[in-house]
Amino acid sequence: MRKSAHAPSLSTEDNVRKLPPRNSPYWNILEFCRHIGLQKKASGNLHWMARIRRLDGGYSQTRLGPHRIMQSNGLTYVEALRLANNWFNDPQILAAASEPYKAGVNRQLHYTKSESRFTVGDAMHSYVEWKRVAAARTYFETTLSLINHHIIPRLGQLPVEELCQSVFTQFCVDVLETAPKRGRGTQGGRVRLQELDHERLRKRKKTLNTVIGILRTAIEMSWENGDVESDRYWRRIRRVPHADTPRQFFLTRAQAKRLIASCRPDLALLVQGALYTGCRVSELTRLKARDVGCHLFGIYVEPMKSYRGRYVVLPNEGMTFFLDQVEGTDDEDLVFRMSSGRSWFGCHKHLFKEAVRRAGLPEGFVFHGLRHTYASQLVQAGTPLAMVAKQLGHTNTDTVSRTYGHLCCDGLENEISRRFAPLQPVEEDPRLKRLRDTLQSKAEPQWSWPRKNRSRARGELVSLLRDREDELR
Repeated sequence: MRKSAHAPSLSTEDNVRKLPPRNSPYWNILEFCRHIGLQKKASGNLHWMARIRRLDGGYSQTRLGPHRIMQSNGLTYVEALRLANNWFNDPQILAAASEPYKAGVNRQLHYTKSESRFTVGDAMHSYVEWKRVAAARTYFETTLSLINHHIIPRLGQLPVEELCQSVFTQFCVDVLETAPKRGRGTQGGRVRLQELDHERLRKRKKTLNTVIGILRTAIEMSWENGDVESDRYWRRIRRVPHADTPRQFFLTRAQAKRLIASCRPDLALLVQGALYTGCRVSELTRLKARDVGCHLFGIYVEPMKSYRGRYVVLPNEGMTFFLDQVEGTDDEDLVFRMSSGRSWFGCHKHLFKEAVRRAGLPEGFVFHGLRHTYASQLVQAGTPLAMVAKQLGHTNTDTVSRTYGHLCCDGLENEISRRFAPLQPVEEDPRLKRLRDTLQSKAEPQWSWPRKNRSRARGELVSLLRDREDELR
């Protein structure tokens, strides 16, 4: 059990009574870097705790007093909370503590509407308010984060009619050269376009095109709403040419079995669930017993990235596995839990990384790679792309084709080998087996500029990108 693991709400006595005893405290986040906790030991001791995150990255904690369940004159949640806040505000504690910030995901645009000219920020405001209603929660939060991080600081105060080609080009260069930001982690320094290697350039271009798509759509909506006069303002905003790198590495069945054997038992079940369904870890950790065998031979996956839920059909082995997991459970019980009984939400990453290392797999292989493994093996086996897309929850085959289309070559190779009439007798060539065995680990292509691209982008930015990728070839 990790010390930093968080518990159900400690504000109700019913939840407190259900917590199993353990040495490390249970914690609830009040604000990030400020926690209230409860220490429940096997001896029956039950004490309120408070904790802060220090500037050096460690934690300091203190005991506030006994819980009322243990002593009649003990502290209620409200009383413990008041004592915790007093401790947080102690001058000595404040001097050593990190600055707190609000828990939860930001859902507000960092911009105040202009009262004069119609700005890019005003267009973003209208776009965000529409997406707040129309988009799925996770998609909305991701989109808003990109707007707040990239668009508002650079273009928010700019009148839409002044978004000319030179301004747009500089905006694109700024986004490309900005280091990726993950949560509240430390962001790296700016890296000049000429110094980006192939893989970082590919990833930055993918982020840039997502941001450009948001900017273009927002200004197009403003034109449709009559806030800007000309459609030229959004039509001149074009994505940069870019080609996704096909998925090169996925697990063979032997590697998958080795990975499962390297996992601790509760994680092994979660890994098997991903390999049987191709589900994201967020979908698996929210899967409930009532979703197994519901209306069809498979599972129902509630909507996550869109408003559409989906059914995932399972093979006999997979169906048996899921029925085993829900045997004797209630409909609302989670299918996958940690051995401690807690939800897996956010707790699998370090354990999975350790299992990958023990299994001798590439260091960069992450849990999402199990989804790619599922899709890759279906495609290799000749499953129509439309069926693979349906199982994965994609609206069409475009993503599947771009990411896994090259694997269809296995089926084509089998057909050609089976139907081609030999010109002369040939003995089995051992080089052919070696070639097939090594194709999966073949290095990625050294450049990502597509031979053909629908983008009509022109100008300085395209020249810069093309020159950089010519250097990388």
